[in-house]
Amino acid sequence: MANYAIASLSYLAANYDKEGFKANSQTIATARNLSRPLVGKLMSQMSTAGLVNGTPGPGGGFFLSRPPSDITLLEIVRLFEKVEEALMCPFGPGWCGNGDPCPFHYELEDKRDEMMKWLEETNLEVFTKHPIKPEKGWCDTAAS
Repeated sequence: MANYAIASLSYLAANYDKEGFKANSQTIATARNLSRPLVGKLMSQMSTAGLVNGTPGPGGGFFLSRPPSDITLLEIVRLFEKVEEALMCPFGPGWCGNGDPCPFHYELEDKRDEMMKWLEETNLEVFTKHPIKPEKGWCDTAAS
């Protein structure tokens, strides 16, 4: 679910600098090729978590509650995944932690630490610098 949440927020981040920009669940779903019910559920969870705000009714929609640079991927992923849990040993439960670790133990720990660092250091601002294809997102037709 975290990947779909990031995809949904990437659309809002990419359009963050557009004055008064809001997008409803259907618009986000279409722009990111996701189902509307899924986006609606994700946006509700992210609204409760304070990542987005929403306004109901015609002309309403969702928008980021903070600048994209203030929302890390880790903050999003934590809503949907248990990222702090220890990695599951590929040799099955009961191997690591009971005697010598498995042959992958330290390498997997290093990879998890690298991933956590990347998620913590990467924020939604990365999507503000990415070009948006008109058929997959908002397009400023006045600039064309």
